[in-house]
Amino acid sequence: MTERLAWTNVNIPLITKVAIDPIDNIGDWEIAEEPWQFLAACDEYYHCVILKDRHTTGLCVATDATCSGLQILAGLAKDQSTAQLVNVLPSDRPQDAYKVVAECAKPYIPQKLHSVWDRKSVKRTVMTIPYNAKPFSNRSYIRDALKEKGVDIDKDDLTVTVKAVRDAMNEIVPGPMAVMKWIEDEVAKAFKRGVEELQWITPSGFIVNQRIQKKKIENLQLQLLGNVRMSVASEDPNKPDKTRHKAATAPNLIHSLDATLLHISALRFCAPIALIHDSVLCRATDMTTLSSIVRETYMELFAKNDYLKDFADAIEAETEPPIIGDLEPSDVIDSTYFFC
Repeated sequence: MTERLAWTNVNIPLITKVAIDPIDNIGDWEIAEEPWQFLAACDEYYHCVILKDRHTTGLCVATDATCSGLQILAGLAKDQSTAQLVNVLPSDRPQDAYKVVAECAKPYIPQKLHSVWDRKSVKRTVMTIPYNAKPFSNRSYIRDALKEKGVDIDKDDLTVTVKAVRDAMNEIVPGPMAVMKWIEDEVAKAFKRGVEELQWITPSGFIVNQRIQKKKIENLQLQLLGNVRMSVASEDPNKPDKTRHKAATAPNLIHSLDATLLHISALRFCAPIALIHDSVLCRATDMTTLSSIVRETYMELFAKNDYLKDFADAIEAETEPPIIGDLEPSDVIDSTYFFC
C-alpha cells in the first residue's frame, strides 16, 4: 500500500496532464492495464486533491478477494498455512499462492518448460481446483497459459505438468484439498444410503437445495455446414445424478459461503455498493468502512462457528470433517490484503 501511495505522489505531473488534456496525452494513459479506470482516477484525483474545485467524489473503486475459494476453504478447515497464503492473515506484503504453487511444481515439470514457468502458468488451475476442477480442465488451462507464451506442449509433457501442479496443491494447501476430498466421499456415501438431494442452510439463513437429476439424452442430426450429429438433454428423469452431485457439492458450498460473506457485509453497509462474486465496489471514501465490515464478517463466520461441522450434520456425514484447527480467524481483522 505504501508503494501505491508513493507512486501517486511521484506521478502528480502525469496525473495532472492526463486529467487536463486526455486527448493530446492519450499515449500516457491508453497503455494502463485498465485505461478508462486510470483516466477516471486521474480526473477525480486532479479535481478533488490537486485543483480542489470538487469537494465530493463519486469515483467507485473495487477490491477483490485473494483466491476466494481457498480463503473459504481455509476458514472451513481452520488451516493457518493456507490462510497465510491467501492473505487471510496479516503480512507486510501481499502473499501469492499462485507463485508458491508454481515454484513447488517446477522441479517436477519437463526441463524445457522451466524458462517460461511462472505464476501465470498455474493461476487459472489453482483458482479452479477449489471448485473441483478435474485434470481434464487443468490440461486446457495450462496448455492455454503456455500457448500465450509461445510454447506448445505435447500431451505426455502436459500430463506430467498437470500432475506436478495437482501434487503441489496437495502439499501447499493440504487443508482445502482434504476438505474437498471429504465432501466428495461423504456425498457418495449419502447417495449410496438412498439420499436423492442435498440441503444446507448458510449462516445468512439462505436455504440451499441441491437437486441434480440425470438427463435424458437424445441424438439430433442437423444440417449446418454439412451434416452434424449432436446429443442434447431433452428432460430430467426422476433419478438423481450421483456423479454430478459429487462434483458439484464442494463448489456449491464454497459459492454459498462467499455469497454469505458479501450478503451479510452488504446488509451492514449503509452506502451505495455493487457486488460480483468475490468483489465489492463502492465509493472511494467509503472503502475503509466496507473493508472493515468484510473482515469482521469473515471473522464471525469462521470464528464463532464450526460451519464444516454444521454442514456435516446437514448431510448426515458418517465421518468427522478434516479440520486442522490451527487458524485464528480473528487475525483477519488486521490483514491489509484480505480484500485489496
